[in-house]
Amino acid sequence: MENTNPQKNDNQNLNEQTNTKSQQNIQANNQFSVPVAIVIAGILIALAIFYSNKGINNNTPTAGNNPSFGNNTGQVPQAPKVDVSNVDIKGEPFIGNPDAPLTIAYWLDFQCPFCKRFEVQTLPVLIDKYVKTGKVKIVFKDFQFLGPDSQDAGYVAKAVWELYPQYYFKWNEEMYKAQDAKNAGFGNLESILKLIREKIPEIDADKIAKRVKEKKDEYQKEQDQDRLEGSQFGINGTPGFIIGDQLVSGAQPTSFFTQVIDAQLQKLGKK
Repeated sequence: MENTNPQKNDNQNLNEQTNTKSQQNIQANNQFSVPVAIVIAGILIALAIFYSNKGINNNTPTAGNNPSFGNNTGQVPQAPKVDVSNVDIKGEPFIGNPDAPLTIAYWLDFQCPFCKRFEVQTLPVLIDKYVKTGKVKIVFKDFQFLGPDSQDAGYVAKAVWELYPQYYFKWNEEMYKAQDAKNAGFGNLESILKLIREKIPEIDADKIAKRVKEKKDEYQKEQDQDRLEGSQFGINGTPGFIIGDQLVSGAQPTSFFTQVIDAQLQKLGKK
C-alpha cells in the first residue's frame, strides 16, 4: 500500500538520507582506521625489537641466559665496569699457562645446571682454542649458593686443589658429569668421596676427607669471600665471568665467548 501522507514521506526521505550519510562516514572512518592501526602496530613492533636488542647487547644478566641467581632482591642490577686484574686469584684453582696474556675469572656452583651447560658445551672449545695454545688462563671462583651440597663440593674443590692440583680439572669434569637435581642425592661429601674413589683413584679420598674436616671453616670463609667479591663485580648468579674488562653473565653460546675472547686478545695485541 502506498503512503498517502506527504509529510510522512518527506520525513522518511530525510531519515534515509541521514542513514546513508552515516554509513558513508563509517566506511570512510574504517578506511582510515585500518592503515593507522597498521602503522601503530609497526611502530610498537620496531620499539620492541630495539629494546630487546639493547637488552641482549649489554652485559646485564637476564633470566633466559642466567636463571640461577644468587641475589634475593628479585632484580637484576646494572653491570659495573670491571677488570680481571682486580680479581683476587691468589691460591685459586686454574687451568692454563700461569703467564697467559688473558685471564678469565669464572664464578660457579657445582649444582648449577647452567654451569654444566657451559662446562659441557663451551669450555672444551675454549680449552682447545685458547688454553692449550697458551693464550688464556681460566680461574675457578666459588659462588656456592644452591644449598649444602654446593658448599660440600666447594670444600672438596679446595682440598683437591691443595693436595692434587694436577687432577683438579679431571675432578671438576667428573663432578659435572655426575650432577643431578639440586640437593637431590649426589653432591654431599660422602657421595663426592665415592665419586673420587670410583672415577679418580689417583686422588686419595681419605686424605681429601681429612683435609676438609681440618679446614672446613677456612674453606667456608673463602667461599663467602669469593661470592662477595663476585657480587661486587656484578656477578649475581652462575655461571658468571670476567674476561679481561668484559663481564659475561650466563651460559651464553660458544660463539659469544669466542668473540669476547678474540676482542680481548686483540686489545692485548695477542690475537
